[in-house]
Amino acid sequence: MSNQRQVRVRFAPSPTGYLHVGGARTALFNWLYARSQGGAFVLRIEDTDQQRSSEESYAAILRGLDWLGLDWDEGPRVGGDHGPYLQSERLDLYRAQCDRLIAAEQVYRCFCSNDDLTRRADEAKARGDSWDGYDGHCRDLSAQQQAELEAEGRPHCWRLRTPEEGTTFWYDLIVGKREFQNAVLVDRVVFKADGFPTYNFAVVVDDHEMAMTHVLRGDDHVSNTPFQLLIYAACGWDPPKFGHMPMILGPDKKRLSKRHGATSVEEFQDLGIIPDAMVNYLALLGWSIGASGDEVLERRALVKKFSLKKVGSSPAAFDYDKLDHINAQHLKRLGPEQRRELVLPLLVQRDWAYDPAWLVPGVVTTAEYCDRVLKTLGGRFSNLARVPEQIGFFFSENYAVDQEARQAHLASAETAEQLGQLAAKLTDTCELSQPVSAAGFESGVRDTATELGIEAGALIHACRVALTGQSRSAGIFEVMELVGGPRVLARLRGAVSG
Repeated sequence: MSNQRQVRVRFAPSPTGYLHVGGARTALFNWLYARSQGGAFVLRIEDTDQQRSSEESYAAILRGLDWLGLDWDEGPRVGGDHGPYLQSERLDLYRAQCDRLIAAEQVYRCFCSNDDLTRRADEAKARGDSWDGYDGHCRDLSAQQQAELEAEGRPHCWRLRTPEEGTTFWYDLIVGKREFQNAVLVDRVVFKADGFPTYNFAVVVDDHEMAMTHVLRGDDHVSNTPFQLLIYAACGWDPPKFGHMPMILGPDKKRLSKRHGATSVEEFQDLGIIPDAMVNYLALLGWSIGASGDEVLERRALVKKFSLKKVGSSPAAFDYDKLDHINAQHLKRLGPEQRRELVLPLLVQRDWAYDPAWLVPGVVTTAEYCDRVLKTLGGRFSNLARVPEQIGFFFSENYAVDQEARQAHLASAETAEQLGQLAAKLTDTCELSQPVSAAGFESGVRDTATELGIEAGALIHACRVALTGQSRSAGIFEVMELVGGPRVLARLRGAVSG
């Protein structure tokens, strides 16, 4: 019987802002590893920063994870055997563990105020000495000195006694062995004077109590790891395995930020990116799929292929064009029902619905009409945000008009006369209160062109702009069928009179 522990990983964001793509990538890699190993993916909210944490940010993080489809096995809304899953509800656990460290003399009181630390930092700088954040000032205070400072009402925090010799090291799952000299590690605070734990202390207590086997996070946490390992040692606990993933950079190779474009998950949602495409692209940031070639992968394939051994240590550059390409490929691979599920909410938002008075052959419901419209859109269905603009003329008379196309194809009196002839030709057909097929419209257009002695293409171009407002569209006769006879006539006549 195997003694190997079940893989347990976590995503532990602080609710101090939106879900950034860097955090989303961290969540995804943890989720992929848990799913690929048959393990558990835990969501923990690290909200001990009372000044910066907010309910709005907490809600935004959950919305982002929900949209990405990164379901968690334990955490808020789900529960589990290792809760609570908000740090603000775990304060008793941190205080109890700090008390154990106090009893074991692994931590000591520090009475230095921020002003004290600033003053000594300035003094060290004036002397030309280095200052790493603390100088051990209170490390060896006698019991009497401590009592006197307490009697003065001086608040105190608790600092970990860091070894003064030797090294602290670990074998990182991504970058290999990392080693720090203990002599350069300062005695950092584990419990603050306000009664709250520091980030590093709370994280260690939580990861131990929640039985984490692996901690996979961004490489901006590398500097925290040696101190966390010292806390594990002071508590007498075995640490999990650590893996630090590479930073995400912008196209200019600088840290990804607002100046590059969208950076939050919800912004990409608004830009028309679909969840499967976002997950696919985030997985490619710092992870190699090997020699398989195709980078457009569904979730099941990502789970099957994912391996920490293929996560690189070099920073990954965010390529907005590549994301758009992957998004387009995912959209093109969707079936009719999946496309409809994506588009129907866009129609509801705009109060767009099929009207039986349009007389479209074989259409009764809005869902049926949506299917037909999306089918005509074909490969142009490549970005969800552009869909309303692409299909607006099917659902509304208030649709976008390309003024250059209008000037080029509808401005002349000759064109107006030709469209008037076409409207007259179609009147009998379109006013019979019966749906007209694409073939019926084609016959009317081509017959009119013959009677006028012009190329059918010229009439088709003018007809397209009159009906859609654009110089390019799906096949014009299929478009006419879907617009429906009554509206075809109204738009042709409007183009003539306008």
